[in-house]
Amino acid sequence: MKQLSNNIIYALLALVIGFAATAAAGEWDHASTALQDNNATVVTNLSPQERTILQASLALKTDKPGQALRLLASAKGSGDPLVALLEAEARRQQAIAAVREAGGSGKEVQMLASADLNRGLGEADARLNAFMDRLDPISGEPLDILQPGPDVASVFLFDKARSRMFVYQPDSNGRLTKITDEYVVTGSEKGDKERQGDGRTPNGVYRFIKKLQGKELQAIYGPVAFPIDYPNELDRLHHKNGSGIWLHGYPMDVSRRPPQDTRGCFSLSNNRLLAMARHVSLGKTWVVVGENLRFGHPDDKQQLLESVKRDIETWRHDWVALNNDAYLSHYHPSFHSGDRDLAAWKAYKRRVHAGKAFIDVSLSDLTLMHDPNRWPEGEVVVAEFVQHYRSSNYADASRKRLYLARADADSAWKILLEESLDK
Repeated sequence: MKQLSNNIIYALLALVIGFAATAAAGEWDHASTALQDNNATVVTNLSPQERTILQASLALKTDKPGQALRLLASAKGSGDPLVALLEAEARRQQAIAAVREAGGSGKEVQMLASADLNRGLGEADARLNAFMDRLDPISGEPLDILQPGPDVASVFLFDKARSRMFVYQPDSNGRLTKITDEYVVTGSEKGDKERQGDGRTPNGVYRFIKKLQGKELQAIYGPVAFPIDYPNELDRLHHKNGSGIWLHGYPMDVSRRPPQDTRGCFSLSNNRLLAMARHVSLGKTWVVVGENLRFGHPDDKQQLLESVKRDIETWRHDWVALNNDAYLSHYHPSFHSGDRDLAAWKAYKRRVHAGKAFIDVSLSDLTLMHDPNRWPEGEVVVAEFVQHYRSSNYADASRKRLYLARADADSAWKILLEESLDK
């Protein structure tokens, strides 16, 4: 019975692998056919060099190294390192086939197979995957840009799993226009950044806060660089450290880089970096970083948006009502604001409210960004707004930032962090 069970398992595994290979082959055939269509917009927008690289990558995927070499022959004099890598991989595949055909030993085949160039060819894979996505475009809006307020100039989304950067620009009504969707290089190590020097790119919601160029910038970072505000308050709450996370270019003598090749930064080719620099507005360009970012129907985003706005409005209403118990119930058990934890915050707020005959609070210029990453507290949304406060003995207007968290979709959003941005 045990042997029979194992046989069934192996058969099922073989079927799964077979279906996966067939599905991949179908996608590659679709891409190959598209690359031969000289009238397709997705193809005419490619440079001849890019088209050759995509066609050669597909030939290697489908075990056609000879075809890949014929395609690459027209690009050999370009000095493009990716062309050289693809050519080396094609010759390696041919050598493995020749040794097997000649009845060579498993050791010889193993030696050739161990000279795997996949890391260097990661850029070719990422570009091929991006092209295949454009054949069947990612539909819908990015779910993480919930509501860009009037102070949001643009949003840069970095998808580490896809090695892709998406840039969106909102109009005065918050409607989004996609500016670009392109290849980007991120940290040499997978996962979320936790400490200085771990080689990882941080996951989260940030802003570009500075511009470096000229004498401020070493040549290895390209013509310009834009640091982000890592670590933010949410990072510090989770004891993450490190610094110097930038969007920057390639070294001046480098034209290609594999997908994971920085010490934690984002890197674009220098010509694309300069083109995208026009869309960076310091403090007003948001940066969202994660893996396998979600895109969907506006109704999906609307449901999430309404849940956040509803709970923020209930918090504001309970505050205005001077209902301390209800108001303070909107704060997360792990809440912090500056040096105050939840217990200190409750004592502080009760003391302040005791001296008020009335409070009036209104919010304007609300921006809401969803964090695509799961945190220990659950799902997180970042809210920024201008808070207009008036009471019986004090009045002011200040810019505030809240990090709200919920354990699941059936739970209320609770305030995890509260910051005053005017300090």
